[in-house]
Amino acid sequence: MAAPIALEINSLTVNYNGGFTLHPLTTTVQEGEIVAVVGESGSGKTTLAKALLNLLNRQATVSGNVKIFGEDIFTLPPKELEQKRSVEFAICFQNSFDLLNPMLTIREQISEVLRKTYPAAQINTKLMQLLEQVDLEAAVLNKYPRQLSGGMLQKVNIACAVALKPKFIILDEPTSSLDYKSVEKILALIKRLNRKDRISFLIVTHDLSLAKILSERIYILYGGKLVETGATAEVLAKPGHPYTMGLISSSMEINPFRDIWGIRRPETETESKGCPFYGRCTQSIPLCTTSMPELEPYRQDSRRFLACHRGGIITVLAGKNITKTFGQETVLQKLNLEIRAAEVVALVGRSGVGKTTLAQILAGYLPCDTGELFFTGKTADFTKLHRTKGGIQLVFQDPHTAINPSFTVAEAVLEPLQIIFKKADHEALQKNLKEVGLPTTSAFLEKPIRQLSGGQKQRLALARALIMEPKLLIADEPTSMLDASSKANLLRLLKSLQNSRGFSMLFVTHDLVAAAKISNRIYLLENKTQLKEITDPAEIAPFFH
Repeated sequence: MAAPIALEINSLTVNYNGGFTLHPLTTTVQEGEIVAVVGESGSGKTTLAKALLNLLNRQATVSGNVKIFGEDIFTLPPKELEQKRSVEFAICFQNSFDLLNPMLTIREQISEVLRKTYPAAQINTKLMQLLEQVDLEAAVLNKYPRQLSGGMLQKVNIACAVALKPKFIILDEPTSSLDYKSVEKILALIKRLNRKDRISFLIVTHDLSLAKILSERIYILYGGKLVETGATAEVLAKPGHPYTMGLISSSMEINPFRDIWGIRRPETETESKGCPFYGRCTQSIPLCTTSMPELEPYRQDSRRFLACHRGGIITVLAGKNITKTFGQETVLQKLNLEIRAAEVVALVGRSGVGKTTLAQILAGYLPCDTGELFFTGKTADFTKLHRTKGGIQLVFQDPHTAINPSFTVAEAVLEPLQIIFKKADHEALQKNLKEVGLPTTSAFLEKPIRQLSGGQKQRLALARALIMEPKLLIADEPTSMLDASSKANLLRLLKSLQNSRGFSMLFVTHDLVAAAKISNRIYLLENKTQLKEITDPAEIAPFFH
């Protein structure tokens, strides 16, 4: 028998008088379920939370309906709605100080809630129990809100929200002001109330780790639009929407050892009637500017939904059953891998295992004997992909032999454009040299390649590849010949450029630490037949010793 529905939302829409809009949202939360709503600041999370309990008053125009255990919140008389708050449903907001009466002590504030259900003789006992649950000392009861820290005020508000054990609770950033120990205590309290009393929770947060720990399902909200929803574990393990992937890549809590980069900002702010994520997306198409994508099942999975005109994050390059022999020796056999839009994938393995051979096959510089290569879903045509913008470019391991040493800097960087388009683009030359951290003076542009340092040559090779604006950049051991400082600088440069331009990158390396720092995913090439995806770099650390 299905659990009762705690929360039912039908076509809920909020409009702030021509400003921010929370686009139509329809969903349900079951009794005893914990659901997380996740998004950046300004995504509409708090607007949603307020609308669900009819707290927006005249601030905005609200349409649709919301039912909590079958009762339509929007049609309840104000007095009855107020009586039900804290008893049948409750909310705890992030801005703790604004929600407490500055003229009342903490004892008076919490007691006011408790009196809705408990007789006066039980109030003090219940107060002590609540304080213990939220990790507060009894001394706070006689203090006023202005005398408490932000974290303590947050605990007081949580205490008020859970005091009467309502069957549905909304928690808006419940742990944002708390120290580590207090967070543990609050998480334990939420889990206990959910497990023991079947209380349903809607956790509104920007903290993906909090969503991962607490929730069974997750809603990803951007620009007032629900862009992805599904089982939390599945969504965080393999996100379907580009925005979800960006949030995961930006989370320090989920990625404690990876260098963190935020989601890129749009180069220009433009009005769009289409997808709100259009300006920051790395795979947008013209349709995205004119049409709002609908929430639809993701890859025929009835439990996951996605709003994306491209059906989710596209696969830029896929290799299937790649086999390569040299003479009588089979070097690679039936290997499979994929690289998705805007992600960095590391290919790691010991020296001599075949990483460079595989990289050159994927880049189209070596043919495979058997197998297939697909670029954005179509059979890869390397006669075009190397010679058009938005294709594939390879940065070779040794920059000393990759570029004609008699060329000047300008000639080396502009050569691809000269060969393919029969013209030089000096504006692109200046832009790409600046972006890789090289001078743009006339003296430097006229300098022969042979006079450059190893680090300068490596950056020049990168500028030469990027001038073709590739959708996929393959970098083969780009840091292997650099000292520690130069390596760190080049890695940060690579990731910065990848983040701002939004291209995908295959980072080929024997350096496991560098791979863990820079990549979204890691493939380990163990031998000619074994290429496996690694979710935790610690799994393969022993392999390199």
